[in-house]
Amino acid sequence: MQPKLLLPALLLISTFLHAGIDPGTNVSGKILFSNSPFTGSNSAGKSGFSSNEFIYGRLEVTGSTIREAFKVKELKGHYFLVCEVEVLKDGEPVGYHISQNNYILLPNENLDKNWLNLDILPEPAKATTLYSMTDDFSAGYGYIPLYNMINPDYFPSAGTYQLNVRIFSRTLDMYDREEDQEKWPFIQDGFDFTLREADIATLNKNRLATIDHMEENAFRYDKLPDVFSRPGKLTDPNATTAKVAAILKRDLPNRAIIKFVAEQYSGTLWSIAKDDFGLPRYKYFNPHIWMAYKADGKCYVGYVTLRQVYSGGGTYGPLEVAWTSTKDDRGIDCANVK
Repeated sequence: MQPKLLLPALLLISTFLHAGIDPGTNVSGKILFSNSPFTGSNSAGKSGFSSNEFIYGRLEVTGSTIREAFKVKELKGHYFLVCEVEVLKDGEPVGYHISQNNYILLPNENLDKNWLNLDILPEPAKATTLYSMTDDFSAGYGYIPLYNMINPDYFPSAGTYQLNVRIFSRTLDMYDREEDQEKWPFIQDGFDFTLREADIATLNKNRLATIDHMEENAFRYDKLPDVFSRPGKLTDPNATTAKVAAILKRDLPNRAIIKFVAEQYSGTLWSIAKDDFGLPRYKYFNPHIWMAYKADGKCYVGYVTLRQVYSGGGTYGPLEVAWTSTKDDRGIDCANVK
């Protein structure tokens, strides 16, 4: 399966900026900007945009590859770069985007190329750059910096601002310890951005739509996960195949379950959750139940946990869905649910 990246050196950079010193770029290359996605090998950019335009970037390094220029190493199963955006008004900084949602997944196929396309303010349905809140890419997809900066902290009024986009790598030393920030390779380029009051509502709408789009399309499955081909057995009398099928249909009425399996589990099948006084609250079925299902005409893969609520006198009620992985579910082409 091929997946379809901040803690900036803020104090150091801010000191440079307020002192009137340009920190420069220590990676040979440039970032180009356009109001349409970059395609092919011919790159052309523009230097100014209005808030009713979409914005895309293209990072190009000179004389090396992305891997070499940014000294990227695999971390937690992924390669990534980091993005930060600075906003200036009349040459004075308004703010840096410093929340931890700017990790950019670096696709394997771009590691040994000298370019990388980037979403800056994309049309939601065309967004392809996976930004994540975490460096292991386990959550927080689609929080593209500029969309999330459309607020009074960065743009206190309508008007023309100067934006600097900085792409860098948080490099590791030979012992995989993070290096000092002064050693982080980076490229920085910018453009003028005219924010119009009339566009605020649309920008907010597009921000939410982009998050939805990336959550649905990030790390899509090309095929069903291995748990479906090597399932565990549902032999417990309280959680038989028939009972699980029935409660999935009852408790998840908005999903059409195509296929489900229990994951393999070698320990005790049931555990008891107790309250602060040591009294039983419910017992839960330890194996997760994985499902391929259809909702709103699209197919997804996720899982649920099951439980039985304590009903007193040493007895428990009927089986029910306790928790679903809905926000973490991944899309899959329906034709690949086999």
